[in-house]
Amino acid sequence: MSMITRRQIGGLALGAGIAVAARDVAAQAWPARPVTIIVPWPAGGSTDVLARSIANYFTEKFGQSFVIDNRSGANGNIGTAAVARSAPDGYTLMVTTNGPITNNTLLFKSMPYNPTTDLTPIAALAELPIVLAARSQMPYSNVRELIDYAKANPDKVNCGTPPLGSAAHLAVELLMYRTGIRLNIVPYRGSAPLTNDLLAGAVDMGIDLVTTYLPHIENGTLKALGVTSAAPIPQLPRTPPVQAQGVPDFQATGWISLLGPAHMPEVMIGALNEAANSYLALDATKAMLPPLGLTPLGGTPTDLTRRMAAEVALWRPIIQAAGISID
Repeated sequence: MSMITRRQIGGLALGAGIAVAARDVAAQAWPARPVTIIVPWPAGGSTDVLARSIANYFTEKFGQSFVIDNRSGANGNIGTAAVARSAPDGYTLMVTTNGPITNNTLLFKSMPYNPTTDLTPIAALAELPIVLAARSQMPYSNVRELIDYAKANPDKVNCGTPPLGSAAHLAVELLMYRTGIRLNIVPYRGSAPLTNDLLAGAVDMGIDLVTTYLPHIENGTLKALGVTSAAPIPQLPRTPPVQAQGVPDFQATGWISLLGPAHMPEVMIGALNEAANSYLALDATKAMLPPLGLTPLGGTPTDLTRRMAAEVALWRPIIQAAGISID
């Protein structure tokens, strides 16, 4: 086996140094061409609307086009995998809900990427509060009354949820886990058929994003039992959080964040994080978010990393206890 000379070692070190220097120069010049923001969900939802809004802000701030690319499928895994496989040059980013970067690792038997090692957290953008609602005819008007009723009538309350593994579905699983009640979970493929069945009386209660049920709560067809956020929300200021109604350690919301592929240069991460927080501080943004059912978050990349880890730690025992799995 040949020995490596000092000259060779010096050459390797020089080559590595040149590569790092070239990457730093490229980072300083970024963006020099349009940037793609992948949204792993269909167009038109709250996540997509927020992504397009922040893309417009980034376009003005950085002087290059930020273009949305919707790549939905496999509960967000398809679009997220595309980001994970992309070059860490700042020209492919992602705006997504928490599922593809946290819960999917617990739900799917196999994953095409590892969120911890294949993605770069940049900034948390907004929270998606969820509301538990019942038909107006049901004999309970808040979470405490629901718990009492469900304990007296086990397995007799039908609760419709969005698809298995969604933030709303997991919130109901958490409620049952924390209180010991048993509800009949009826999963739907989407919010529209769930809402139709709930209004028609096919299910007793349902859980979904606030914007889904808000018009029906306001007209009295449905009654809000509780919100799943830690604090009251602007859209339903008189509806107390589930946690405030005697359910300890209960917080279960969706949230939206900005990420990129692993190994992005720190200068890019810093610039994008600063821009994201500036966007969230705008009066126009603050006015836009509540009608979408969103509340602003913000913070550092480290804050988002911790949020992701906390989400996995929260849902692991819940998902395992419920035996939820997606092939």
